[in-house]
Amino acid sequence: MAGKIALNLGGGAARGFAHIGALRALTENDIRVTHLIGVSMGSIVGGVYSVMPDVDFLHKRLKQLIEFEAFRDSVVGTWTANQEETPKGIVRRAQKLVSGTNILRRMFTAPGVLTSSEVHSVMDPFIANVSMDSTEIPFATAAVDVRTGELKVFQGKDRLRHAVVASASMPLIFPPERVGHNYYVDGGVLDKLGIETAAVLGIERPIVIDVSDEKLPDTMPRSGFDVILKTEEIASEHRRNIQLRRASLVLRPIRGNFHWADYSAAEEFIQMGYENALEHMREIRGIANARRVFGLMRFKF
Repeated sequence: MAGKIALNLGGGAARGFAHIGALRALTENDIRVTHLIGVSMGSIVGGVYSVMPDVDFLHKRLKQLIEFEAFRDSVVGTWTANQEETPKGIVRRAQKLVSGTNILRRMFTAPGVLTSSEVHSVMDPFIANVSMDSTEIPFATAAVDVRTGELKVFQGKDRLRHAVVASASMPLIFPPERVGHNYYVDGGVLDKLGIETAAVLGIERPIVIDVSDEKLPDTMPRSGFDVILKTEEIASEHRRNIQLRRASLVLRPIRGNFHWADYSAAEEFIQMGYENALEHMREIRGIANARRVFGLMRFKF
């Protein structure tokens, strides 16, 4: 008989590809995910997987996303390439990036470096436009209301595509996503690992996959974007350490430190996620088969 777990997929941009490997390890070991929460990049992975719970499909779909022309030409898709150390390369790529995206003007005059239409041109082909209560696996995600600062949990009748884009709307780069009359930014601002979201849904002590870097990089940021992102990582690490006390098990697959947009390492991240989940499979099985965890819980999905 298959074991059953509630699983949280945390945010981490490119490092979120590790979720694919973890899901593969769970599938191969007959562990069934019955309730899935994803935040930020975890929302993208979870949004695809909840509709079509097939790891091969998920792997192919996410690789197609980062190879999609609209993604490769975006600020997110080209950012890692702009970190190259050769001075001529830096200047050449920086000039292309600035001229191609009007990045400086948008930083000061627009709500995001990318426009809403640019974001949706990338995301819409890959995230199903369905009601969240129609997914194969019950799925929830969260974003932060940019006006009130409140955490909004998306589930049930909410539309999957809008919910996923809202949860993944990285401040400064993505504009706030409009859903109804409200505007939302990345759920990772308050709940990078989905712990608060799980509590709202009545899920106690979920298994969490944290794809943050192994440790906070002891390096100077190379750009203004990196300064903003690193300071958020500092604050996020404090929140994360407090929230993780409420998880039954935390998987941390990332070994080493990687740039947040290093999508060239996608396959490496997938392998890390796979190996790490296998290393913890005995603990996962114990949680999956424990009546005290699932037999007495009421889910609000």
